[in-house]
Amino acid sequence: MSPSSGIPQFRADLLRAKRQARGWSCEQLAVIAGITPGTARKAESGTVCPSPRVVKAIAAALDSSVDELVPDEARLTLRGLRARRGVTQRDVAAEVGVSTGMVSKVENGKHGVKRPERWAAAYGVSRQRWTEAWEAGRENQRRRIRARSRPDDGGTQ
Repeated sequence: MSPSSGIPQFRADLLRAKRQARGWSCEQLAVIAGITPGTARKAESGTVCPSPRVVKAIAAALDSSVDELVPDEARLTLRGLRARRGVTQRDVAAEVGVSTGMVSKVENGKHGVKRPERWAAAYGVSRQRWTEAWEAGRENQRRRIRARSRPDDGGTQ
């Protein structure tokens, strides 16, 4: 699993503390959560960013919440909102009635939407909160474009 497919805000240290507080091994957590022991170990070690599905399963196994394992950021993007809800792009796509590719483009700020209220419902937030997160993703996209389009002067004047 690549870091870009997972939830970078995931708190591996909290997972470890909660698992140890229950006296469980990684293997026992994996069985309860319905994930592989390797996935549990990687999530706990912080070597990968677990997917929304994995975080949701771990949170349920520990009688915790996704919000607890994925702390809030000052300005969440749509991807961050989706991760906090513990759903995948596929889940959002199915709820909104679009392709996963379109969800990705919207999350990356490459496309707007005609019915933001429907999208907000899929992310489990208000229309205003969804719009703020979309704008944050849009601004991130602008920064990436500007960074790529700056000419490299190679140290010459």
